[in-house]
Amino acid sequence: MSAISTLISLPYELARLPLVTIDHGLAGRLPETSAPRTVLDRAIGTADKIAGAALHNDRIATRGADRLDRTERAARAERLEEQAEARRAEARVVAEAGRQQAARQRKQAAERAASAPAAADRAEQAAKERAAARAAATEARKKKAADQTAAERTETTRQRKQRVDRAAEDKKAAARREAKAGLDDARESAQAAAEDRREAEVLSDLTEAKKEKRRAEDG
Repeated sequence: MSAISTLISLPYELARLPLVTIDHGLAGRLPETSAPRTVLDRAIGTADKIAGAALHNDRIATRGADRLDRTERAARAERLEEQAEARRAEARVVAEAGRQQAARQRKQAAERAASAPAAADRAEQAAKERAAARAAATEARKKKAADQTAAERTETTRQRKQRVDRAAEDKKAAARREAKAGLDDARESAQAAAEDRREAEVLSDLTEAKKEKRRAEDG
């Protein structure tokens, strides 16, 4: 670097000195990635870069570029660290939620295990009640069918007895009618026989009278 370039750069270095003094003061009190230091570093780096290009001073331009690059790397590292911390925080939240969910599931499992015998008893009792209800319904259907069959058999027997009784009554009535007819015939025959006897007696009397008359006439 020539003496002329150094001489030309001297006013800029003097104008830059207050910013550098402030930067040194902040360096002891604030982190490199703090907002004031980041703003100041970018301002100084940009000024150096522009001034170096304007003054054709590579040292100043390189110094500015290095400061800007260092500031950018620090800011990028800060962002990455913030993102990592956010992910770690999210992971902690997820892990805590997982632990809470696992605790709830363990509690629910314990409650289910504790209530399982009672639930089994209730299920068994319900199954017994359903079986008893089905058995009662089946027995009721069987009894109804048996009653209906017995009623039908009773009705059939009653109807058969009625038919037998009617047939017997019909036979008795026919016998009575036949007996009455026989009596009537016998009565009529007896009357005819009596009449025949009377007629024979009358004829016999007439014949005897005629005989007596002829004997009397002959005597």
